[in-house]
Amino acid sequence: MKGFQSESEYRSVMKETLDRVESAFDRIDPDLAECNVQFGALTILFPNGSRCILSSQPSVGQLWMAVAAKGIAFHFDYDPAARVWRDDKGQGIELFAHLRTFLQESTGLNVPL
Repeated sequence: MKGFQSESEYRSVMKETLDRVESAFDRIDPDLAECNVQFGALTILFPNGSRCILSSQPSVGQLWMAVAAKGIAFHFDYDPAARVWRDDKGQGIELFAHLRTFLQESTGLNVPL
């Protein structure tokens, strides 16, 4: 697993990541966006029915972000030195910054991640 010394470490970092996103949505009106975590995947549901899904991919040690309505998907590798998730294409895209921008641009929500 890239960036991890064990599957246990991967699962711990993944849980911390998903918990961080989920807790940020505690302060968001559920009429604007709802967030829930089940089976290693976090789903953000919007009033128009569209979804943004963050899912754990333990077999490759990644976190994937998908927005089907926009036809976009990103795969993130963990950088243990910086303690951040970065896109696996080397474009320097950081997960939380990308998610904040996506939410702001597509819904007007300013989610403090």
